[in-house]
Amino acid sequence: MLGARFTTTLSIALVLFVIGLMSVGGLTMYRLTEVLREQFTITIEMSDYASQGYGANLANSLSKQAYAKNATYISADSALTVLSGQLGENPELFLGYNPLHATVELQLVSEYAVNDSIDQIVSSIKAQGGPNIEGIDYNSSLVDIVNHNLRKVALILTFVVGLLLLICVSLIGNAVRMAMYADRFLINTMQLVGATDWFIRKPMIAQNVACGLVASVLALGAIAGLLWGATSQVAAVAVIELLTHPMPIAILVCCVVVPGILIPAIAAWFSAGKYLKHDIDDLYLM
Repeated sequence: MLGARFTTTLSIALVLFVIGLMSVGGLTMYRLTEVLREQFTITIEMSDYASQGYGANLANSLSKQAYAKNATYISADSALTVLSGQLGENPELFLGYNPLHATVELQLVSEYAVNDSIDQIVSSIKAQGGPNIEGIDYNSSLVDIVNHNLRKVALILTFVVGLLLLICVSLIGNAVRMAMYADRFLINTMQLVGATDWFIRKPMIAQNVACGLVASVLALGAIAGLLWGATSQVAAVAVIELLTHPMPIAILVCCVVVPGILIPAIAAWFSAGKYLKHDIDDLYLM
């Protein structure tokens, strides 16, 4: 009996470990998608009509908007210093003037990093700035390409995760059914002494829920140990950094604990029901 429960718990823990790893992969993919989209930069170039403090005020105003991840003001002198470092010489020395304009570099929150939203944001900034803005530049084709590829990757991952989840549910169900198979004669004996179906099912479900909880703890511990032991890898560091926030941790725990409780409980309910419908002769033939 104890050996069967240990085997069931270990089997469930291994499956939940896989589910947990899938959850970590999904959370990491979601975070990487956000990071990629937030790298898109809209460059707002100030015109000669703009006052000296207009660009800084515009950057401050934009940074307070819901769509803005970050807005940075770069003065013409700062831009010239950077360009001079890249070229190895100062263009102002032979041109006689600074050819660069002050700019505002706007990075968007990932949800707004799609062309439809960007077009609306650009139109709003142009209307607000009027003659103070020389032009607004961003790579619209790159936005479309990245978002298209991200959607394709998301669809593929969704299919793979769905397939693996079905396999995991089947494996947990089989582990529980194997454990219940050993109790089939006990179930019949309880029926013979007048126990109701719920009275018989209740301890069976409770035992399997307990196995699921223990398996969930083991799976989460194994995932934590795996991530901790892989901190030298760049990808693992990124995952651990992601999981330092409360929400991803809560999602991961739910993705492991909830299936660890529900699937064994449901499997135990149906497995017990299967043996409740047969008499002693049928149980010997199973």
